[in-house]
Amino acid sequence: MAEEGGERALDAEDVAILGAALRIVSIEPGLRERLRGRVIERAAGIHVVRQDAGQWCTLAPGVTVKRLRVDSERGNETTLWRLEAGAVIPPHAHEDEEECLILEGSILQDGIEYQAGDYLHARAGSRHSPLAAPCGALLLIRSQSLECHLGAH
Repeated sequence: MAEEGGERALDAEDVAILGAALRIVSIEPGLRERLRGRVIERAAGIHVVRQDAGQWCTLAPGVTVKRLRVDSERGNETTLWRLEAGAVIPPHAHEDEEECLILEGSILQDGIEYQAGDYLHARAGSRHSPLAAPCGALLLIRSQSLECHLGAH
């Protein structure tokens, strides 16, 4: 190795030896596209969570949640909530506002049914009565962090 300005550097011969030792690896097309997408997303400043990415966590019987975005600075997050048929979210308070868009199915709250496409906004300091999904539902929720939300029962 050649020395340049006190630092060790590879000379042309070393580079040629290393280059000859490299082997080309074939990457499965699906993986190649996912990797390419992640590089482009990060370079563009866009956060993407693919449909099959992320982790679903059980919150309550019949209720699973997948975090899409966490804003630690503001203490809120965007999540998907999957409610199986018959699932119930217990009563809880909100320290911060909550936005909910029903993507699939329907939910019942205080005897009122809300269906896919309906949007609900809970103000900070409000309290939810039990929320039921007799036939199941998928919700997009932006609210305070899940830990705060759970601690507010």
